[in-house]
Amino acid sequence: MNRICCFICFFLLISCVFAQEPALKQLELTSSPAYVLMGVQPTHIQRPSTPRDFAAGIQSGLVNGTLQPNFAMEVNPFNWNKKEPANNSHSFIANDYFDKRPWPAIKKNFALSLATSSTDSVVFGQLHKGTGIGYGIRITIIPGTVHKPTYNDFQEWATADSRTIFVRLLQLMLHNLASGADPYESISRAMERAKYALHERKDIPDGMKADISVALDLYKGQFVVIQDKNILLAMLDNELDTLTENKTMAAGRINQRITPFAREGFILELAHSGVSVLQNNAWGDAVFARAGIWLTPSYRLDLSSETDLGLVQSLDFLGIIRYIWNDNRVEAGHYLDFGVKFQFNRNDWNISFEGIARNASEVPENISSPWTYSWIGNLSYLITQDITLRFSFGSNFNGNTAAYSEPGGVIAVGGVNFGILR
Repeated sequence: MNRICCFICFFLLISCVFAQEPALKQLELTSSPAYVLMGVQPTHIQRPSTPRDFAAGIQSGLVNGTLQPNFAMEVNPFNWNKKEPANNSHSFIANDYFDKRPWPAIKKNFALSLATSSTDSVVFGQLHKGTGIGYGIRITIIPGTVHKPTYNDFQEWATADSRTIFVRLLQLMLHNLASGADPYESISRAMERAKYALHERKDIPDGMKADISVALDLYKGQFVVIQDKNILLAMLDNELDTLTENKTMAAGRINQRITPFAREGFILELAHSGVSVLQNNAWGDAVFARAGIWLTPSYRLDLSSETDLGLVQSLDFLGIIRYIWNDNRVEAGHYLDFGVKFQFNRNDWNISFEGIARNASEVPENISSPWTYSWIGNLSYLITQDITLRFSFGSNFNGNTAAYSEPGGVIAVGGVNFGILR
């Protein structure tokens, strides 16, 4: 509690130093596209998991037929549960997490976003004030790979579990085998059934099954040399204890990691967004104001420790290429952006630096260059699940476009975000 009070007092002091709060334009390269072109970063985003939740969310954004500002939603219909599962249990589809092919990654990470916000002449030029609607789509083209230690632990668990199925099948067959009979046929039949079960399983990724099948063949070799039924049964009992211990240890390591299925390596995303403005909050005066398309390549280095599985640590390198089209009542020209971002994450805090160079197709007569830039450094710390400490330091675009009204100077913003409703 004392730590929280100290942080609050510190940022009250910061607020006094920067008495006039500057409008620092954060880049937020990884934000949902609907929010980027709207120029907003909502703190509460609805993420419905069923069609019913989606319909209820849309209804909450409309009051007496009027669209409400400050509404934000992000959905992935591919992940919707069409009906509530029995006993609130959800199936684990391993390919959604482990597969390196694009389609499973698209289904898992595909996102449609929607946001509303009150508009003004700073962001939307000559358009009348009203309500802006931002809508976007984001697709993962190259998904990266699951954290390698997690992949290895999961393969160890899946191999032990497949061997357990083989052992239990073999035990059942041996109990029905006549005394003195050769157990080799039972071993072969149990292995065939175990491999068939492996092939049909959805909780083991397809790309892992070939290696597990080879491991099963090697495992079978330990038993075919034993011709005595009773000796084999005793050996199988010991194996079950060993396999159970192996599964428990592998699953335990996965569960101790805070983000076990986080992806690393090279990731490539494509996004598109549009913004319409309901001038004077009237549907009849709606104007399609802005659209954008961008490509975001990134590379993540996972720096987590295998001796401290509760430690989450990574280094991200991101880039962005973005084209933004503007209605001439919003901006005279269009934008071509090139940006980079570096971010270091460690459990409850992260620090980052990002910048964008922008080329405007048309600029005011008193501006000599079509190029401008913006940069920002960010520091955030999660004090509790509901309280986040933030500090930003940077510079806006230099004023050659109407969308940025505070050109040039270096500014800083500090504050504490409180999440009251979750």
